Amino acid sequence: MTSSLSAAIPHFQFAPMPHIYFGWGIRQQLLEELSTRYSGKVVLITGKTLCAPGNFGEKLLTQLQNHTSQVKHFVVSGEPSPLLVDQIVKQCPTDTQVVIGLGGGSVLDAAKAVAGLIPSQTSVMDYLEGVGLGKPFDVETCAFIAIPTTAGTGSETTKNAVLSNIGQYKKSFRDDKLLAKQAWLDPELLVSCPKEVLYATGMDAFTQLLESYTTLKSNPMTDALAWQGMTLFKGAFEMIDSADKVLQQQGYSNLMLAASLSGTTLANAGLGAVHGLAGPIGAFFEAPHGIVCAKLLALITQFNIETLQAEKTSRSQQILAKYALIGQLFDASLDEQQALPGLVRTLKSLSQKYTPQGLAQYGLTEDNLENILKGCRSGSMLGNPVILEDAQLLKALKLTLPSYRLE
Repeated sequence: MTSSLSAAIPHFQFAPMPHIYFGWGIRQQLLEELSTRYSGKVVLITGKTLCAPGNFGEKLLTQLQNHTSQVKHFVVSGEPSPLLVDQIVKQCPTDTQVVIGLGGGSVLDAAKAVAGLIPSQTSVMDYLEGVGLGKPFDVETCAFIAIPTTAGTGSETTKNAVLSNIGQYKKSFRDDKLLAKQAWLDPELLVSCPKEVLYATGMDAFTQLLESYTTLKSNPMTDALAWQGMTLFKGAFEMIDSADKVLQQQGYSNLMLAASLSGTTLANAGLGAVHGLAGPIGAFFEAPHGIVCAKLLALITQFNIETLQAEKTSRSQQILAKYALIGQLFDASLDEQQALPGLVRTLKSLSQKYTPQGLAQYGLTEDNLENILKGCRSGSMLGNPVILEDAQLLKALKLTLPSYRLE
């Protein structure tokens, strides 16, 4: 799990965590707890289909309506914008007791931001990184409960809410006070998730694990959690696709836990160039974040490895050793020389099999990539293990288009 190369452990901090409840069917315990713990005003934010008849969202909404004084329900479809967050906040009473988010990463990010702003009735633009007013977030917040229904972003274990204004920016509203009080991880909720969404969000989680394991800001705690997450991810898709019900349940469980671990590791170690590019791509194009990560992961990993090999420093050797370990995790037959190219092949194979969609179908062309490069040098890119040149990043972007192929 760790490299034989050793060094003094640098200073690091580890962010607080929500109270995590994990288990197949554990959402039923949440229904029981809500009826005894929350009797005041509640806000429920879900995806558009989760409250359809027979779905868990309908049961949750009914339970809340039966045991609380007031329930407000909002639906979030697609990536949330600052305007949407502000509109929801204005409709919520300042004495709201708790905000519950039930859905994928976009729903949880919206709910997280709403919970942070209800008591003060302030605008998220007062605090949004890079484009907001830069005010200190020293206001009271509501409790937030996260119930993920996809296994991707790990938003349930992070302190940041990602908000987008398509065509302009994709930025984070970030503070320790935004962290969920509770995260209910029920892998059974993944069963109803469409496979193409499950694969794309799962690849996002895996990208977060791999990048946080190899980032400049990793530490022994994040390394341990990232390694565990990658171990859980390995083979999870195959188990989910099997005809064996026991294997399916294990696959869903592994994927759900891996995704939440990825949120913990990214919150404490940061990410890298894949997410550095995915941010501005998401700002300018309506491309699913998980698919963007999946298409770029093999390419960026290859360029990182090549650049590290050229550096020939002790630090670069330590990170190369980590990449080699990941390669051997997925194929134990590889020796140290084979592990690095083997890892790139594995990442390419995962993308081709589970996220075959090309980025061109979301509007990316050779002629409109410059804005992505202009907006990629801050944020996640700062944690990449090496500084990649614009030419390398541009080549990675072009290789996601149909007229190019990874050699």
